[in-house]
Amino acid sequence: MKKSRNIAITLVCIILGIMIAWQYKSINYNQNIASFQSKRTEELMEQLIELQNTNLDMRARLQELQEENRKYESVRAGDTEAVENLKKQLEIARIFAGLVDVKGKGVIITLDNGELTDVEEGDILDIINELRAIGAQAISVNEERVVATTEVRQAGNYQDGMYILINGVRMKAPFVIKAISDPVKLERSLTMIGGVIEKLEKFGLKITIKQSDNIIIPKVRDDGSVLKYDMLTPVK
Repeated sequence: MKKSRNIAITLVCIILGIMIAWQYKSINYNQNIASFQSKRTEELMEQLIELQNTNLDMRARLQELQEENRKYESVRAGDTEAVENLKKQLEIARIFAGLVDVKGKGVIITLDNGELTDVEEGDILDIINELRAIGAQAISVNEERVVATTEVRQAGNYQDGMYILINGVRMKAPFVIKAISDPVKLERSLTMIGGVIEKLEKFGLKITIKQSDNIIIPKVRDDGSVLKYDMLTPVK
């Protein structure tokens, strides 16, 4: 009798243990499912936000392309205003690239050798850099247009001075530097106390500056010797 009761109790304990184990597994499984669903929901929300942002970017780009397309359609349709705007933009780009002759008010600087000192490449570069800093809109040296790719460097000596190479052209003093911008502002900045002109005069160089209302600066030579862009490809 006692033995039968022990067996019964043992069976009950086993059954209870199995049931508890199943319940624990069930709870654990449900928790894993809930965690997975929560994580999945967060991932889906992030993807949704990313897609919404991409959609906004694409809409903005679409509007830009539609606007450009309307401009081109206007040009094809003979819209005079659109054609003139494109021509104006092209002309401005050509001016800043140095591809057209330009004229305007500005200053003319003559830089010459002194009795004991010759004009060097650094002297010319100092004046060019100062003119650029002041806001000169076009610069030339001995009728050679100064652009982003212009080279200014020593190219040997001659009996009375030093050759300077500018845009591949060998030159010697005097160097006539022209700049187009507000002439009063240009001269004031160049001749200020401790400025570039005072420094060069202390070295013994001869320098004159005069303002002019009619300065003509020629375009740069576009034969591949100055403007080099054969290795460049536009990024689309």
